[in-house]
Amino acid sequence: MNDSVEDLLLIGGYFLLFGTLTSAVGVSSKKIVSEDFGKDLFAKGNAIEAFGNSIQAIGREKLYKKEEKQYELTIMVGAWIQAAGNITNTVATGLEREGLEEEGHKLNAVGSVIQAIGAQLETTGALVEGTQLAKIEAYGSELIALGALIDGVGNVALLNDKIILGEQLLLVGSWVQVFGAILIVYALTNKRREKEQEAENHHEYRYGYYPKK
Repeated sequence: MNDSVEDLLLIGGYFLLFGTLTSAVGVSSKKIVSEDFGKDLFAKGNAIEAFGNSIQAIGREKLYKKEEKQYELTIMVGAWIQAAGNITNTVATGLEREGLEEEGHKLNAVGSVIQAIGAQLETTGALVEGTQLAKIEAYGSELIALGALIDGVGNVALLNDKIILGEQLLLVGSWVQVFGAILIVYALTNKRREKEQEAENHHEYRYGYYPKK
């Protein structure tokens, strides 16, 4: 069961990485390609992030039911909250594309704050877990929280007609989240390898193989 759960967490992590990267490319391409193209990518990226966070939340729920460790519950709740924030951002960007710029910026700011709260909860849970890889995962979630907050501030700047500042903040915030997702995938990948190594060692000792020291 643990193998399938670890797979869920890692798959969710890769979706999270792909989603943040898609969103960041969208923000970056607004001026290079077109505003509409960039917003479309940004919305799709957030939808992918929501899917990835949902997969991770399901994985954490399975781990919590099996091991009953409180930090798994904290991370699970954080992942669901992040997914809610991502969906809010997707809807908000849809409003912007329909010409409702002010409503879209307001809702995007709210979605970014929701996402930051969720990521911060995940950070708290990972730090309680306490392993070195969990700390790296926590740093990744912290970067996602920071990037989401920068996005939120960027949307507030856009609401106040500070267009250049707002766009710059959105650009920085989106790429900060990409780096955060990279750390999370790194941590989850190495956790998976550790589990596989532990299982292999257990198998060797169980069947009477003792490696030379």
